[in-house]
Amino acid sequence: MNFFPAALRADMDRRLQKYQDRPWSWKLSFYLGHPQYRTLLWYRLYEANQGLLQRFCGTLYRRSAIRSGLEILTPRLGGGVIMPHWGRIVLNAGEIGENLYVFHNVTIGHDYRTGRPRLGNNVFLGTGAILLGAISVGDNVIIGAGSLVNTDIPSNSLAVGNPAKVIRAIAPDEIQRMIGY
Repeated sequence: MNFFPAALRADMDRRLQKYQDRPWSWKLSFYLGHPQYRTLLWYRLYEANQGLLQRFCGTLYRRSAIRSGLEILTPRLGGGVIMPHWGRIVLNAGEIGENLYVFHNVTIGHDYRTGRPRLGNNVFLGTGAILLGAISVGDNVIIGAGSLVNTDIPSNSLAVGNPAKVIRAIAPDEIQRMIGY
């Protein structure tokens, strides 16, 4: 049994890295004060535990998901997730790598024909982005707001539009500079 999973620690560390000078009590209050992070906390605890504790955390996850609009149906969700705004977010991918940065009104899901998307590490999804089908999104990718992604996006790319097209390549370290995390 792992009450405090490593992925949850990575989520909290990444979100709170700007507040290193604050006391731990303030950081915990800040993190739990946001509905999307409360939902993510209960999801992580539900996935990491077994038995009665898992059922308890699962119940709290489902209640929190209804309130926050965050729906996580992904079998593997890497650590370091940041959601700066809460709103309807559906994460229904085959796999999502480390350090996902996702804004509100994002849908990642299957298209009922081909399967679910797979996302690499260090992916940024702008507001209203939609990723559908058995596509692959590489590492270090930025997908712009309002983009519809239904084809593969290679690593180190900036993609925008409906349907999304790669408009330029980006350096692996450029994504951190562009989004600030």
